[in-house]
Amino acid sequence: MDAEFWHQRWQTARIGFHREQINAQLTQEWPTLALAKPSQVLVPLCGKSKDMLWLAERGHKVSGFELSPLAVADFFAEANLTPTQTAVGPYQCWQAEQLHIYQGDFFQIDKFQAHHLGQQFDAGYDRAALIALPKEMRAQYVELLARLLKPGASLLLITVHYAPEQQQAPPFSIDEQAVFALFTPYFTVALRSKMKEGHANPRVASGELSFFDELCFVLVRNSEE
Repeated sequence: MDAEFWHQRWQTARIGFHREQINAQLTQEWPTLALAKPSQVLVPLCGKSKDMLWLAERGHKVSGFELSPLAVADFFAEANLTPTQTAVGPYQCWQAEQLHIYQGDFFQIDKFQAHHLGQQFDAGYDRAALIALPKEMRAQYVELLARLLKPGASLLLITVHYAPEQQQAPPFSIDEQAVFALFTPYFTVALRSKMKEGHANPRVASGELSFFDELCFVLVRNSEE
């Protein structure tokens, strides 16, 4: 689960976690957040997700963070955008229109803040970040999100839930109880929906997994004491 693991996944195109379609729970739940336009939206471990295009089309300024330069290059190429590139702290920033993707290690973001006026974000979106992290890294990740999001900021979080003994590789199963345990020190947490994929999921259909659910949460950053 180190950087080389993810570089290899992108280099060998083993990116089953990537989705060509805009996430249905994003389109359903994001409007309920009633964010001002433009809002600064954080998308950690963003890959080449087309969800970022959807967010930018809603009038937001999107800041994605992604380790793999291949993923970043693919994102802009597939979107038919020609980005500019500049060095910002420990990152290479690729920018086109409302979209900024910072290529590098998300966990080096303290160095980014020193170069970027220490800004906090108005909102965040996580569809495939938390579930990509092994258990021992999740508390550090959540603490980073808490520092990066303004008090009152909303975070739309999507996780997956399956019988964890049936798979020990990402995407990891993170159920409702785990989300509440991780986030309630910093956020007010609400489960919005549970999408049961059932046999629509090929791994359930093949018998590898007995069930596979997609959970959607809305979290609001608590006021800092």
